[in-house]
Amino acid sequence: MLKNKSILLISPEAWGQNFVSKHLYAKYLSKDNQVYFLNPVSSSKINPLSNIDCSVDQIEQNLYSVNYKNLLPRLNNLPKNVQAFIYKKQARQIQQALNIAEFDIIWSFDPYRFWNLKYFKAHDYIYHSVDFHPGAKFESDCCKSADLVIAVADLIRNDLLTYRSDVVKIGHGADIESFSNAQPVQLPGANQLKACYVGNFHRDIDYSILLQLVSENTEVDFIMIGPTLNSNLSAGNQIQPSVLSKLETFDTIFFTGPVPADKIMGYLIQGTINLALFKKESEKIHCSPHKLMAYFYSGNITLSNYIDEHKSTDPDIILMKKSQEDIPAAFKEIKSNPELWNSDESKSKRRQFALKNSYANKISEIASLLYP
Repeated sequence: MLKNKSILLISPEAWGQNFVSKHLYAKYLSKDNQVYFLNPVSSSKINPLSNIDCSVDQIEQNLYSVNYKNLLPRLNNLPKNVQAFIYKKQARQIQQALNIAEFDIIWSFDPYRFWNLKYFKAHDYIYHSVDFHPGAKFESDCCKSADLVIAVADLIRNDLLTYRSDVVKIGHGADIESFSNAQPVQLPGANQLKACYVGNFHRDIDYSILLQLVSENTEVDFIMIGPTLNSNLSAGNQIQPSVLSKLETFDTIFFTGPVPADKIMGYLIQGTINLALFKKESEKIHCSPHKLMAYFYSGNITLSNYIDEHKSTDPDIILMKKSQEDIPAAFKEIKSNPELWNSDESKSKRRQFALKNSYANKISEIASLLYP
């Protein structure tokens, strides 16, 4: 079991208002363990090699956010042997700042930093890939230095199998604690039917399909839940201002801005249809969206483009269309009879799917692999 362990969780996305898998693993692991969430590097030292300026903020009991500075600027552009020397030095300084001679577990989601996990002193090492990392030159080092390598989707696992043969697939988890405690939120708009979209509104979304849905279904309110500007999850990949302005000309679309992770379900349970609309060319990148577990727990039907990780999932749980052109017709079919698509039996089936994939269950599964 994963209990009474000291865990350093290395995240490529900072702690903040918006949560994805890294933040939620930290949250659930901290119930029984001491967890240090290592944020992306904040900056580099003005005086190179002086000190990493490590600082620690307590988030809640047993959960800490850790910040630091690189000892050298543009560290990831330097030769590999220089990176290796500096990362090892930084790892030791972080451990000294935290006063931990040896962690029980190093749990990394980040192939760009500390790519040799053994730069830290620990008993066990996990590399957990929840995304594709085409720009990570040393992801193979992450895999080879880990005791356990996890991928959240078949397509991601297939990529990592080129580095080692024992990569394990463990899909995304569901934040059941927050979901079950959600308080209903009054959704904006005068229409009874509500289509909800949760996400970081970046350029990989197929806004042409979204625009078509909004323009052709004026009796439906579209609730866009999440940031349209830089957030702790994204920088430099936001929705183009011209696209956002065009969407905002419709009086049935509403952008909520960032919503705390534990409040999102309060929006979804008041909706009718959940949407996931990624561009065709982005299907591989978004082969396993984290948002879907929240969609499933809400009980409402999810309409989506093709998502590889759910190719075998019951279509009553997620209705996927291989062709983007088929999505508008499917939306109108759902709209014409929402009671059928959101029957009590269907809602229960979707919720059970999410419950089966709770973060508590995922952590138990990982523990059984780490400590057989």
